[in-house]
Amino acid sequence: MKEREAFLDRLRVLATCAVVLLHTVTGVMDNTDMGLYPAEKKVFLVVMDLVCWCVPIFLVISGYLFLNPERKLSMGKMIVKYCRRIVLALFLFGVPYGCMELVAMEGGFRPGMPGEAILMVLRGESWSHMWYLYLILFLYAITPFLKWVLEAIPRWAVYLVLLALFLGCSVLPYVNELFGWEEGFALPGDGIYFFYYICGYMYATAGKDRHRRAVRSGILPGAALLLAAGMAISRLSGRYVLQMAYNYPFTVLLTLMLFSWGNGTEHLEGAFWEQAAALSFAIYLIHPVFLNFAYKFLHVTPLAFGLGLSLPLFFTGTVLLSAICAWMLCRITLLRKYVL
Repeated sequence: MKEREAFLDRLRVLATCAVVLLHTVTGVMDNTDMGLYPAEKKVFLVVMDLVCWCVPIFLVISGYLFLNPERKLSMGKMIVKYCRRIVLALFLFGVPYGCMELVAMEGGFRPGMPGEAILMVLRGESWSHMWYLYLILFLYAITPFLKWVLEAIPRWAVYLVLLALFLGCSVLPYVNELFGWEEGFALPGDGIYFFYYICGYMYATAGKDRHRRAVRSGILPGAALLLAAGMAISRLSGRYVLQMAYNYPFTVLLTLMLFSWGNGTEHLEGAFWEQAAALSFAIYLIHPVFLNFAYKFLHVTPLAFGLGLSLPLFFTGTVLLSAICAWMLCRITLLRKYVL
């Protein structure tokens, strides 16, 4: 395993755990009137703020690997190897999930449900966490073009593009939300995904010395922890309830700090992290099965008893069950080779 891949393994594992915790919380909030649970809502908002870096980290990792000029990727290879993997995952997992959703809504199975589930996948209407696959499929498809553009323009121009994306897709939407300016100017919030992906390129083409010095001096870890603490404290009063997607400015900053922290850490290789990282995609795909089973079929959520016990229990149980199932799925050669 190459040196630079060691810290990526650790980031993948931590981000996967953060995704599970995020969905443990949002699975409740999206289907519950949280006005009846004001204290629990504060806790959930704090948790969301502290783990929403998970998906952005995955995007930065992808940009770090695929936009690296040293890695030669033709359009044919991107489509045949990487895009095919995502498409197979969408149908192999999205169709059963669509069927499960239809069964839950109608209370039984019909022969026509698999066909309807296929249409749901084509329309992007399977389980909510599958949205990431559509995003990464699009980014993979345009990667050869992006590599060509990034290699053709000077580095200062890339910085300008990133600044424009950060301001237009993150800061301005935040200001508009904060002050209630419905007509305020801003770029589409989804543009922040290009920001994260291109940031991966910037990390891949920059030296690591500054990050290592910042980590050794404690500046980078201290700044990340201070930002996370500030995000948590801002929610405790209960008056600050503004919510954004992954373009929340503080999530953007925390994502970059955490990636820089990982990039500047001594890259000690470890078999555990490598093996755990190999399960991360499978865990991402299957973990909502256990959450949906508990929430939608058993009608049991962390709100059923104290969050101090229930939230860690739901999270840990989901991670362990997902890891076991992911390990079993990865024992299937075809799935491991072409999908997982």
